[in-house]
Parts: sequence; structure tokens; C-alpha cells
Amino acid sequence: MRDGVVGLLAMLGGAWCFSLIALLAAELGSGRVSSHKFQPFELVFWRSFFMLGQTWAALRWAGVAPLGPAGARGLLGLRGLCGVAFMASYYYSLAVLPMSDAVVLTYTSPVLTAFGATFLGEAWHSLDFLGSALCLVGVMMISKPPILFHLLGLKEGNAELSPLGLLAASAAAVCATCVYLIIRILRNKDVHSIVFVNYLAMAAVITAPVLGLAFEETWAWPSLWSLVLLLALASLASLGETMLAVGLKLESAAKATSMNYVQVVFAFCFQRVLLHQPSDWQSNFGAGLISAWGIVALVKEAAFAQDQVCSVSNKPLLKPPRSGPAR
Repeated sequence: MRDGVVGLLAMLGGAWCFSLIALLAAELGSGRVSSHKFQPFELVFWRSFFMLGQTWAALRWAGVAPLGPAGARGLLGLRGLCGVAFMASYYYSLAVLPMSDAVVLTYTSPVLTAFGATFLGEAWHSLDFLGSALCLVGVMMISKPPILFHLLGLKEGNAELSPLGLLAASAAAVCATCVYLIIRILRNKDVHSIVFVNYLAMAAVITAPVLGLAFEETWAWPSLWSLVLLLALASLASLGETMLAVGLKLESAAKATSMNYVQVVFAFCFQRVLLHQPSDWQSNFGAGLISAWGIVALVKEAAFAQDQVCSVSNKPLLKPPRSGPAR
């Protein structure tokens, strides 16, 4: 199977894990599964604490240095800090903006990544650009950001939003873009995919308590059931982040990150099936757009891989002898 197909499937698997993480985090943060409502950075700390144990154990079992190659540690540390900065700015934007506006601004990161990757020498084909645009439209149809719908005259009311919130959501998109590009830069530096996750966990364990204090969060010792859910959250995060790293190492930034939009579809399905929340035709249409592009991207890569296999199999193993003058 061609690396591109494996990369897209890895990104798809990562999107599934991240959507489950969002569902678990929402339940833990709402207090529906325990008496304590977990605060955002409290969740980040416990998730990263268990992740750190899992990544160190996995790297030790694989015989890989947890800190990675010496020449890549600077960028790996930056990857960890960018991941924490993404969480901090994204959570802040969710606190002061309507969730739909925060989500749409944050999900501009695949487009920013594709543009940034052109400076790394990667091509951004017209079909990939069209796919990213369709997915972004799909996200807007599902989330219905008030500021955009107000500007288009589709929604009445005041559309004034917090400037700091808009800045934070934009910063989250930039931080996510930096994470993706750093992984692409280091893809040929012999960095194990779990090492990327390890740096994120290390950075978050150190900075989450500081950020929780800065945001005046109230933390509490979790119950036994909450610890089980937090361990599940960390396991999904470890798997999802590892698959994200694998996908970005095998596939171009534009194609790989466009699969992130599928997270929105998974979340939409959870909303309908598990939480029994209503939807409308705009949301259904938006989910259809994103799903259609995911299918097109996978089929396109699979067809390209098949063409390569056929072209190789049709090549003669030995060149025929060159005819020369008779002796």
C-alpha cells in the first residue's frame, strides 16, 4: 500500500481518536460523569500525566531514546510548546467566544498549513485546495458562526465579539499549523512518531498547572471512576497524536491536514446518535461535504497507488540486447 494512502488512513484514525477525546472531555467537564466538573487545564494535566507514562513505557519497550536525536531536540521542544500554546489559546477562545466562531477560526489551520508547506517545497494541487475549501464550508455549515452569518445577512442580532477571543482563536490556528509543519520538517530526521507525543506530554505536564493557576481554575483529586475515564482519555490522546505524526510523516501537509476536518463529522455523529441532540439541513449538508472530500481523497490516493503498481509490473526486468553490426 502506498505511503500516501497509509498516511491518510492514519490521519483518519487520529481524527476518530480526537473526536472521542472531545466527547470524553465534554462529559468530564460538564460534571455528568462525576461530582466534580473538570477544568480545561486540569484535564490537560491529567491527560498529559498519563500520556507521559504511556509514551515513556512505549519508547523504552521499543528501545528508542525518549528525547529523540540530539540534532532534533530543539524543534521537538518547540513542537511541545506549540501544542500547549494551541490548547491554551483554543480553550480561552472557547471561554469568551461562541463555540462555533472559535471552531471555524481554529479550523483554518489546514489551509494555513498547506500554504506554509509550499515554503518547504511541497506542492498544493488545485484539487487539494478545492477539497480544503469545501471542508471549511462544511465546518461553517455545521457550526454556523454568528459573526459570519450576520455579515451575510442570514442572522439578526449583535455580532460584536471579543477582540482577545478572536486573537486567541487565530493564535490557536497558527500554533496548530506550527505543530504540523515541525513534524513535516523532521520527517526525515529519524524521529520516532511517539517521540513527538512524548514532547507534548512533557511540556503540558509542566505548563498546565501554571496555566490553571493563571486562569484561576479550581482543581480536585479525581474519583476512581474519573481516573478510569482520564486514563482512557490519555490512551486515546497517545494513539491519536501518534497517528497524527505518522500521517504527517507519510503524506504531504495539505492532504494530511485536510483529513482533520473529519473530526467535525465524527463529533456531529456523536451529537446525533449518543447525545440525541437535534440538527438541521445545513448541518447535514456540511457533514456531507466533509465526508465526500474524505472519500475522494482516499480513492484518489488508492487509484494513484494502483497506477504505480501497474506501471512497475509492466516494466521489463531485463533490457533487450542492443542490436549491432554482424561480425
